[in-house]
Amino acid sequence: MQKTTLLLTVLLLAACAAPSLKDADRMRADGNHKAAAELYRELADMGNPGARMKLYNLYRETGTGFESDAKARAALETLANEHGIAEARYQLGRMLREERKLEAAEKHLEAAAEAGYQPATDYLEKDDGLLAREIRIARSSPDRQKQLGDELFEGRNNAPKDRELAAYWYRVAAERGHAGAQAMLGFVHFQGEGVEKDAETAYRWYRKAAMQGHVGAQANLGYLYGEGQGTERNLKKAYAWSTLAAENGSPQGRKNQRLYRDAMSNEERLESLDEIRRLEEVIHGD
Repeated sequence: MQKTTLLLTVLLLAACAAPSLKDADRMRADGNHKAAAELYRELADMGNPGARMKLYNLYRETGTGFESDAKARAALETLANEHGIAEARYQLGRMLREERKLEAAEKHLEAAAEAGYQPATDYLEKDDGLLAREIRIARSSPDRQKQLGDELFEGRNNAPKDRELAAYWYRVAAERGHAGAQAMLGFVHFQGEGVEKDAETAYRWYRKAAMQGHVGAQANLGYLYGEGQGTERNLKKAYAWSTLAAENGSPQGRKNQRLYRDAMSNEERLESLDEIRRLEEVIHGD
Protein backbone atom coordinates (compact mmCIF):
# COMPACT_ATOMS: atom_id res chain seq x y z
CA MET A 1 0.00 0.00 0.00
CA GLN A 2 2.82 2.37 0.90
CA LYS A 3 4.59 1.57 -2.41
CA THR A 4 1.44 2.27 -4.38
CA THR A 5 0.90 5.55 -2.58
CA LEU A 6 4.53 6.53 -3.18
CA LEU A 7 4.29 5.71 -6.87
CA LEU A 8 1.13 7.77 -7.28
CA THR A 9 2.78 10.66 -5.46
CA VAL A 10 5.80 10.52 -7.75
CA LEU A 11 3.60 10.41 -10.86
CA LEU A 12 1.53 13.31 -9.58
CA LEU A 13 4.60 15.40 -8.88
CA ALA A 14 6.00 14.58 -12.31
CA ALA A 15 2.74 15.59 -13.93
CA CYS A 16 2.69 18.84 -11.99
CA ALA A 17 6.28 19.55 -13.00
CA ALA A 18 5.68 18.83 -16.72
CA PRO A 19 5.47 21.94 -18.91
CA SER A 20 2.02 22.75 -20.26
CA LEU A 21 0.32 24.97 -22.81
CA LYS A 22 -0.75 27.21 -19.96
CA ASP A 23 2.90 27.74 -19.05
CA ALA A 24 3.74 28.67 -22.63
CA ASP A 25 0.69 30.94 -22.88
CA ARG A 26 1.79 32.69 -19.68
CA MET A 27 5.28 33.26 -21.11
CA ARG A 28 3.76 34.67 -24.29
CA ALA A 29 1.46 37.00 -22.33
CA ASP A 30 4.47 38.20 -20.32
CA GLY A 31 6.28 39.06 -23.54
CA ASN A 32 8.83 36.25 -23.25
CA HIS A 33 8.26 35.13 -26.83
CA LYS A 34 11.45 33.15 -27.27
CA ALA A 35 10.79 30.99 -24.20
CA ALA A 36 7.16 30.56 -25.22
CA ALA A 37 8.23 29.44 -28.69
CA GLU A 38 10.66 26.90 -27.27
CA LEU A 39 7.98 25.43 -25.02
CA TYR A 40 5.35 25.38 -27.78
CA ARG A 41 7.85 23.57 -30.02
CA GLU A 42 8.72 21.07 -27.28
CA LEU A 43 5.04 20.28 -26.73
CA ALA A 44 4.42 20.07 -30.47
CA ASP A 45 7.28 17.60 -30.87
CA MET A 46 5.65 15.51 -28.15
CA GLY A 47 2.57 15.17 -30.40
CA ASN A 48 0.46 18.17 -29.43
CA PRO A 49 -0.88 19.80 -32.65
CA GLY A 50 -2.55 22.55 -30.62
CA ALA A 51 0.89 23.64 -29.44
CA ARG A 52 2.11 23.80 -33.05
CA MET A 53 -0.90 25.93 -33.93
CA LYS A 54 -0.04 28.32 -31.14
CA LEU A 55 3.57 28.35 -32.32
CA TYR A 56 2.42 29.30 -35.80
CA ASN A 57 0.23 32.11 -34.46
CA LEU A 58 3.12 33.38 -32.34
CA TYR A 59 5.29 33.51 -35.46
CA ARG A 60 2.62 35.41 -37.40
CA GLU A 61 2.34 38.00 -34.65
CA THR A 62 5.97 38.36 -33.55
CA GLY A 63 8.22 36.62 -36.09
CA THR A 64 9.42 34.22 -33.38
CA GLY A 65 9.15 30.46 -33.64
CA PHE A 66 10.18 29.50 -37.18
CA GLU A 67 13.31 30.11 -39.20
CA SER A 68 11.39 31.32 -42.26
CA ASP A 69 7.96 31.96 -43.73
CA ALA A 70 8.36 28.80 -45.81
CA LYS A 71 8.81 26.63 -42.71
CA ALA A 72 5.89 28.29 -40.99
CA ARG A 73 3.74 27.69 -44.08
CA ALA A 74 4.76 24.03 -44.14
CA ALA A 75 3.73 23.68 -40.49
CA LEU A 76 0.36 25.30 -41.22
CA GLU A 77 -0.24 22.97 -44.16
CA THR A 78 0.55 19.95 -41.98
CA LEU A 79 -1.88 21.14 -39.32
CA ALA A 80 -4.59 21.67 -41.91
CA ASN A 81 -4.06 18.68 -44.19
CA GLU A 82 -2.88 15.98 -41.78
CA HIS A 83 -4.40 16.98 -38.45
CA GLY A 84 -7.51 18.72 -39.75
CA ILE A 85 -7.19 21.59 -37.28
CA ALA A 86 -10.10 23.92 -38.10
CA GLU A 87 -8.19 27.11 -37.31
CA ALA A 88 -5.33 25.98 -39.55
CA ARG A 89 -7.74 25.13 -42.37
CA TYR A 90 -9.30 28.58 -42.05
CA GLN A 91 -5.99 30.41 -42.14
CA LEU A 92 -4.67 28.29 -44.99
CA GLY A 93 -7.92 28.84 -46.89
CA ARG A 94 -7.55 32.62 -46.58
CA MET A 95 -3.96 32.41 -47.80
CA LEU A 96 -4.88 30.22 -50.76
CA ARG A 97 -7.60 32.63 -51.77
CA GLU A 98 -5.14 35.52 -51.77
CA GLU A 99 -2.92 33.37 -53.98
CA ARG A 100 -5.94 32.84 -56.29
CA LYS A 101 -6.00 29.07 -55.67
CA LEU A 102 -9.73 29.32 -55.37
CA GLU A 103 -10.93 25.71 -55.32
CA ALA A 104 -8.40 24.70 -52.65
CA ALA A 105 -9.34 27.79 -50.65
CA GLU A 106 -13.02 26.89 -50.79
CA LYS A 107 -12.33 23.34 -49.61
CA HIS A 108 -10.44 24.48 -46.50
CA LEU A 109 -12.78 27.33 -45.61
CA GLU A 110 -15.89 25.17 -45.87
CA ALA A 111 -14.24 22.39 -43.85
CA ALA A 112 -13.33 24.87 -41.11
CA ALA A 113 -16.90 26.21 -41.04
CA GLU A 114 -18.36 22.70 -40.94
CA ALA A 115 -16.08 21.93 -37.99
CA GLY A 116 -17.70 24.80 -36.11
CA TYR A 117 -14.85 27.31 -36.34
CA GLN A 118 -16.79 30.56 -36.04
CA PRO A 119 -14.36 32.88 -37.88
CA ALA A 120 -14.71 30.63 -40.94
CA THR A 121 -18.49 30.69 -40.70
CA ASP A 122 -18.49 34.49 -40.37
CA TYR A 123 -16.06 34.86 -43.28
CA LEU A 124 -18.18 32.76 -45.64
CA GLU A 125 -21.37 34.52 -44.61
CA LYS A 126 -19.81 37.90 -45.27
CA ASP A 127 -18.42 36.63 -48.59
CA ASP A 128 -22.01 35.86 -49.65
CA GLY A 129 -21.12 33.32 -52.31
CA LEU A 130 -18.46 35.41 -54.08
CA LEU A 131 -15.80 32.71 -53.77
CA ALA A 132 -18.03 30.09 -55.40
CA ARG A 133 -18.87 32.60 -58.13
CA GLU A 134 -15.21 33.33 -58.76
CA ILE A 135 -14.57 29.61 -59.19
CA ARG A 136 -17.31 29.42 -61.82
CA ILE A 137 -16.14 32.60 -63.57
CA ALA A 138 -12.55 31.33 -63.71
CA ARG A 139 -13.80 28.55 -66.00
CA SER A 140 -16.03 30.87 -68.02
CA SER A 141 -15.59 33.29 -70.93
CA PRO A 142 -13.57 36.52 -70.99
CA ASP A 143 -16.89 38.39 -71.26
CA ARG A 144 -18.04 36.97 -67.94
CA GLN A 145 -14.66 37.66 -66.34
CA LYS A 146 -14.74 41.27 -67.51
CA GLN A 147 -18.31 41.58 -66.25
CA LEU A 148 -17.27 40.39 -62.79
CA GLY A 149 -14.45 42.94 -62.87
CA ASP A 150 -16.99 45.69 -63.62
CA GLU A 151 -19.28 44.59 -60.78
CA LEU A 152 -16.39 44.50 -58.32
CA PHE A 153 -15.10 47.86 -59.55
CA GLU A 154 -18.47 49.52 -59.03
CA GLY A 155 -19.77 47.39 -56.13
CA ARG A 156 -23.00 46.30 -57.80
CA ASN A 157 -25.07 43.11 -58.24
CA ASN A 158 -24.29 42.06 -54.65
CA ALA A 159 -20.55 42.20 -55.32
CA PRO A 160 -18.41 44.14 -52.81
CA LYS A 161 -16.63 47.23 -54.06
CA ASP A 162 -13.13 45.80 -54.35
CA ARG A 163 -11.00 47.49 -56.99
CA GLU A 164 -7.95 45.36 -56.34
CA LEU A 165 -9.96 42.23 -57.06
CA ALA A 166 -11.61 43.98 -60.02
CA ALA A 167 -8.17 44.66 -61.49
CA TYR A 168 -7.32 40.98 -61.10
CA TRP A 169 -10.34 39.90 -63.14
CA TYR A 170 -9.68 42.60 -65.75
CA ARG A 171 -6.21 41.16 -66.15
CA VAL A 172 -7.53 37.60 -66.49
CA ALA A 173 -9.89 38.67 -69.27
CA ALA A 174 -7.34 41.03 -70.85
CA GLU A 175 -4.74 38.29 -71.12
CA ARG A 176 -7.34 36.27 -73.01
CA GLY A 177 -7.65 39.11 -75.54
CA HIS A 178 -10.78 40.93 -74.32
CA ALA A 179 -10.50 44.50 -75.64
CA GLY A 180 -12.82 46.02 -73.04
CA ALA A 181 -10.89 44.39 -70.22
CA GLN A 182 -7.63 45.60 -71.75
CA ALA A 183 -9.00 49.14 -71.83
CA MET A 184 -10.14 48.93 -68.21
CA LEU A 185 -6.79 47.51 -67.17
CA GLY A 186 -5.17 50.51 -68.84
CA PHE A 187 -7.54 52.78 -66.94
CA VAL A 188 -6.94 51.28 -63.49
CA HIS A 189 -3.16 51.43 -64.00
CA PHE A 190 -3.32 55.03 -65.19
CA GLN A 191 -5.51 56.09 -62.26
CA GLY A 192 -3.95 53.78 -59.64
CA GLU A 193 -7.31 52.15 -58.86
CA GLY A 194 -6.66 48.87 -57.05
CA VAL A 195 -3.14 48.65 -58.49
CA GLU A 196 -0.01 50.74 -58.38
CA LYS A 197 -0.25 53.81 -60.58
CA ASP A 198 1.85 53.08 -63.65
CA ALA A 199 1.49 55.08 -66.88
CA GLU A 200 3.75 52.74 -68.86
CA THR A 201 1.61 49.72 -68.04
CA ALA A 202 -1.50 51.78 -68.81
CA TYR A 203 -0.01 52.65 -72.20
CA ARG A 204 0.67 49.00 -73.06
CA TRP A 205 -2.86 47.87 -72.24
CA TYR A 206 -4.52 50.85 -73.90
CA ARG A 207 -2.51 50.12 -77.05
CA LYS A 208 -3.57 46.47 -77.11
CA ALA A 209 -7.22 47.50 -76.82
CA ALA A 210 -6.85 50.33 -79.34
CA MET A 211 -5.35 47.99 -81.90
CA GLN A 212 -8.52 45.91 -81.58
CA GLY A 213 -10.63 48.97 -82.38
CA HIS A 214 -11.73 49.89 -78.84
CA VAL A 215 -12.78 53.53 -79.18
CA GLY A 216 -12.20 54.62 -75.59
CA ALA A 217 -8.74 53.08 -75.60
CA GLN A 218 -7.94 54.86 -78.88
CA ALA A 219 -8.88 58.21 -77.34
CA ASN A 220 -6.87 57.55 -74.20
CA LEU A 221 -3.90 56.31 -76.19
CA GLY A 222 -3.97 59.53 -78.21
CA TYR A 223 -3.91 61.47 -74.95
CA LEU A 224 -0.91 59.51 -73.65
CA TYR A 225 1.03 60.20 -76.85
CA GLY A 226 0.05 63.86 -76.72
CA GLU A 227 1.10 64.34 -73.12
CA GLY A 228 4.10 62.01 -73.16
CA GLN A 229 2.75 59.85 -70.34
CA GLY A 230 3.81 56.21 -70.36
CA THR A 231 5.56 56.72 -73.70
CA GLU A 232 7.49 59.37 -75.59
CA ARG A 233 5.53 62.44 -76.66
CA ASN A 234 4.54 62.14 -80.31
CA LEU A 235 2.01 64.64 -81.67
CA LYS A 236 1.58 62.82 -84.98
CA LYS A 237 0.56 59.62 -83.23
CA ALA A 238 -1.52 61.60 -80.72
CA TYR A 239 -3.43 63.20 -83.60
CA ALA A 240 -3.74 59.91 -85.47
CA TRP A 241 -5.22 57.99 -82.55
CA SER A 242 -7.45 60.89 -81.55
CA THR A 243 -8.75 61.09 -85.12
CA LEU A 244 -9.56 57.38 -85.20
CA ALA A 245 -11.42 57.72 -81.91
CA ALA A 246 -13.25 60.84 -83.14
CA GLU A 247 -14.34 59.09 -86.32
CA ASN A 248 -15.79 56.33 -84.14
CA GLY A 249 -17.83 58.80 -82.10
CA SER A 250 -15.58 59.65 -79.13
CA PRO A 251 -16.12 63.18 -77.71
CA GLN A 252 -12.72 63.00 -76.01
CA GLY A 253 -11.20 61.98 -79.34
CA ARG A 254 -12.75 64.99 -81.11
CA LYS A 255 -11.53 67.37 -78.42
CA ASN A 256 -7.97 66.01 -78.50
CA GLN A 257 -7.99 65.86 -82.30
CA ARG A 258 -8.45 69.64 -82.48
CA LEU A 259 -5.92 70.22 -79.71
CA TYR A 260 -3.12 68.18 -81.31
CA ARG A 261 -3.90 69.34 -84.85
CA ASP A 262 -3.42 72.95 -83.79
CA ALA A 263 -0.11 72.07 -82.13
CA MET A 264 1.40 70.58 -85.33
CA SER A 265 2.97 72.12 -88.40
CA ASN A 266 1.43 71.50 -91.84
CA GLU A 267 4.15 68.97 -92.61
CA GLU A 268 3.43 67.07 -89.39
CA ARG A 269 -0.28 67.03 -90.20
CA LEU A 270 0.40 65.44 -93.58
CA GLU A 271 2.64 62.85 -91.99
CA SER A 272 -0.03 62.09 -89.41
CA LEU A 273 -2.49 61.33 -92.23
CA ASP A 274 -0.12 58.60 -93.41
CA GLU A 275 -0.07 57.24 -89.85
CA ILE A 276 -3.88 57.22 -89.73
CA ARG A 277 -4.07 55.23 -92.99
CA ARG A 278 -1.45 52.78 -91.73
CA LEU A 279 -3.30 52.23 -88.46
CA GLU A 280 -6.61 51.72 -90.24
CA GLU A 281 -5.02 49.07 -92.43
CA VAL A 282 -3.59 47.26 -89.41
CA ILE A 283 -6.77 47.47 -87.34
CA HIS A 284 -9.21 46.59 -90.08
CA GLY A 285 -6.91 44.26 -92.01
CA ASP A 286 -7.24 46.20 -95.27
